Amino acid sequence: MNIILWIIQGLLSAFFIMPGYGKINGSKDQHVADGHLKPNESIIPIRILGVLELLGCIGIIVPWLSSIAPILRPIAAASFCIIMTAAMFVHIKKKEYKMLPMLIIVFILSAVVSYFRFDELA
Repeated sequence: MNIILWIIQGLLSAFFIMPGYGKINGSKDQHVADGHLKPNESIIPIRILGVLELLGCIGIIVPWLSSIAPILRPIAAASFCIIMTAAMFVHIKKKEYKMLPMLIIVFILSAVVSYFRFDELA
């Protein structure tokens, strides 16, 4: 089971690294063109979300490599669940229903990792 969890953790990290990087480095005009925000909105919430996604990528992998603070693995996975829940609400509000199956799958994978990693700490 541990190997399966590590594969899922690697997939989650890979899934969040590119969007997180794009949210941090993308220009405001690019985010407006992609429909992530309106022209008169601040880009700061997008940047914060990108930073949180990248921190989650680090938090789901690095504690295992360093054997420091293993509690960060399930916390990072639970945080991914929160991000996916918020993303579902945003995409439903925008009527972008094509995204929902992928978001639900990532939510389930994050929840599985969080559950089993918290369970092994108990």
